[in-house]
Amino acid sequence: MKNTVIGAVLAALLVACASDAPPVGDLKTNGQASVAADTSLSATDAAADRAATAKADADAAAARNAANAAAAREAENAARTAAELKAAQTAVTKAQADTTVESGAAKAAAAREAAERDAANAAKLAAQNERDKAEAAAAARESAARREAENAAATRATTDHSDAALNTLLSNRIIYYPTDVDILSEQDRMIVQAHAKHLSRQGSLATRLEGHADERGSSEYNLALGQRRADNVKKMLILGGVKASLIEAISYGEEKPVATAHDESAWSQNRRTEIIYPVK
Repeated sequence: MKNTVIGAVLAALLVACASDAPPVGDLKTNGQASVAADTSLSATDAAADRAATAKADADAAAARNAANAAAAREAENAARTAAELKAAQTAVTKAQADTTVESGAAKAAAAREAAERDAANAAKLAAQNERDKAEAAAAARESAARREAENAAATRATTDHSDAALNTLLSNRIIYYPTDVDILSEQDRMIVQAHAKHLSRQGSLATRLEGHADERGSSEYNLALGQRRADNVKKMLILGGVKASLIEAISYGEEKPVATAHDESAWSQNRRTEIIYPVK
C-alpha cells in the first residue's frame, strides 16, 4: 500500500516536470516561435504606424477640405452680400433718380402754373389799364369841356369889359394844367390878367400862389413842377402891375390833393395853381 502511494507520487511529479520544462528537442522550435512572434509584433506595429499616419493624413485632408469648404462658404456669403449691397445701391440710385424726375416734374408743373398765373395777371392788368385809359380820356374830355365853358365865359367877359365880366374872371382862382405842363393856356392867361388888374388896383393886397401836382412822379419832381407852375403865374401878375414883394410863390407838390382817388379825374383836379388873397 505504501509503495503504491509512493509510486503515484512519483508519477505525479514526473507529469508535473513534463509540463513545466519542455524537452531539449523542442528548444529550437520554441526559439523560432519566439522570433516569429517578435516579427509579427513588429509587422503589427508598422501596420499600426502606417494606419496612424494614414489616419493623420486623412484627418489633415479632412481638415483642409473643411477649411476649403468654409472658405468657399465665406466667399459665397461675401459674394451674396456684395450682390445684395449692389442691389441695394441700385435701388437707392433708382429711387434717387425717380425722386429727381418727380421733383423736376413738380417744378415744371409749378413753373407752368406760375406762368399761367402771370399771364392771367398780365391780362387783368392790361384790361385794368385799358379801363383806366378810358376813364382818364373821359375825365380829360369832361375837364376840357368844363374849362372851355369857363374860358368862353371869361373871353366874353373880357370882351365886354364890364364889371360883371371882370367878376366872372375873378371868380376863377384856380388854374388847371395838363400832365407835366407848367405854362398857362391862352384862356388861363386871361384869368391871371384879370387878377393882376384887380390886385394892382388894390395896391397892397398880399397874394400867395400855391403850386400843386398829382401823385404820379417822384416827390422831388412834383415839388419842382408845382414851383414852376406857381412861378409862371407870379411872372404874369408882375407883368400885370402887381408888386413882386406882395407875391409869394410856393409849391406843395403832391402833398395837398383835393381829390384822393387814383384816376385821371382826380389827377386833373390836383394839377393846379391856387391864387389866394388877401393873405393874413
